[in-house]
Amino acid sequence: MRFGVAMISSVFYPSIGGAQTHTLRLSQKLKARGVDVLVITRHYEGLERYEEIDGIPTYRVGKGEGNLVVAALSYIVGALRVLIAQRKRYHILHCHLMISPMTIGLLAKPLVRKPLVINPHRSGKIGDVGFLTHNRPITGRLRLALARRWGDAFVCISRDIHDELAGIGVGDNKLWDIANGVDVDHFAPLAIEERRALRQSLDLPSGPLVVFTGRLVTEKGVNVLIDAWPRVLREKPEARLLLVGDGDQREALEAQARQLGIAEQVIFAGGCADVAPFLRAADAFVLPSFAEGLPIALLEAMACGLPSVATAIGGTMRVLTDDVHGRLVPVSDPSALAQGLIEALGPAGQSWSEQARQHVVAQFSLDVVAERYMEMYETIQPKLKGPQAANQTQQA
Repeated sequence: MRFGVAMISSVFYPSIGGAQTHTLRLSQKLKARGVDVLVITRHYEGLERYEEIDGIPTYRVGKGEGNLVVAALSYIVGALRVLIAQRKRYHILHCHLMISPMTIGLLAKPLVRKPLVINPHRSGKIGDVGFLTHNRPITGRLRLALARRWGDAFVCISRDIHDELAGIGVGDNKLWDIANGVDVDHFAPLAIEERRALRQSLDLPSGPLVVFTGRLVTEKGVNVLIDAWPRVLREKPEARLLLVGDGDQREALEAQARQLGIAEQVIFAGGCADVAPFLRAADAFVLPSFAEGLPIALLEAMACGLPSVATAIGGTMRVLTDDVHGRLVPVSDPSALAQGLIEALGPAGQSWSEQARQHVVAQFSLDVVAERYMEMYETIQPKLKGPQAANQTQQA
């Protein structure tokens, strides 16, 4: 192994979401480059305390259920124990999100004396910096001050996040603009006949199919999407909306669809470990979020050649160019969302499809992204380069 990285993330598999997918896929690409990666995440009832997930050693610590304060403290204490016990195995601390994971990183750094990478995943009022600034005015600002001082590198997956970090005083020399990436081999389009066969195997309808993949939570704006769907049906009566994911809003969304009389036209597929088959079977993708960093779900859909309709927020605008790869629409605008979806299911969608795939392959391939992470790690820890790093790992 060239060197080791300890990934600290509040959420990880089997939980499904953008941060989880990013952490796992990046870890796999780093491992393929000789990096010894381990993940430390929260434990939830029914899960193993330790297991390897697709080859990535995963430690689950603390108690994820019950009182929020107890859960947070138990996660922090448990993570520190693992980091101290495994300190000879890794050379970089990499924390995803600026809440509990960053707190763990800040507490661990003086104990294990390793460089610290801080990786926000969202921008805006409910993003990492916004949450700590507005929702935690005392402890949050203290944590941000410590991050400015002790953080060795900050990953900026979008320009908004870059600007927010610069706005709180993080120096340009610490800001690394590295987009999220996608495995463009796993997420790839199918020929028409293959898509038709895949739909049959998934028991999906044969008409126009729009897919959403992600958590069914408030910030994803799926309620706006369901409000928009009757307008789509007026133009495309055979169209169906496929929601792949789960979350605390599912019951409310199912009730909303029934109230609007479109329950038969909206398919709740639930969560799954791999959304690629559903994306490859669909005709268009939709992401109606209120807030995003750089959405993995959108990258995966575009890699599959899907014309996409998404709200013009955060890193979404870095990925999708309006009327080139799909349609950007205002937040909380069912009418604009419906019109974009109608276009995506029409002639414009064919052009958007080709451009979307080419764009993601060129700019957001996970292999390209992994190389940028390697460059960042080696910059903040120069002794990781070359044979010296290998010798250090062996001696450890």
